[in-house]
Amino acid sequence: MSIASLAEELRSLRRRIDAQEANAHTWPTKDEELAADFDRYDRRLIKAARMLRLSIPVGQGREASLLGEDDRAQLEKRLMNSGLDVRAPADGAHAERD
Repeated sequence: MSIASLAEELRSLRRRIDAQEANAHTWPTKDEELAADFDRYDRRLIKAARMLRLSIPVGQGREASLLGEDDRAQLEKRLMNSGLDVRAPADGAHAERD
């Protein structure tokens, strides 16, 4: 997996998570879907950090998630400072290292 394809997957997951959190409606599996997306997102964040040789927070998130909110935000910032902005628009107008 290249860093570019990993970055696109991270952006897609981040958009999905943001949309779920912003959605005021509820459905029976909403919490489980969000937890699964956070799990995938955290694993991809950690993979991207390893690929870019960045330090990774070691704290545990709540309810068995890999990263807590603060650790996740810290890792997103480290990635952004290394050229991988997970919150960049999906239009490809961003630069990344390969």
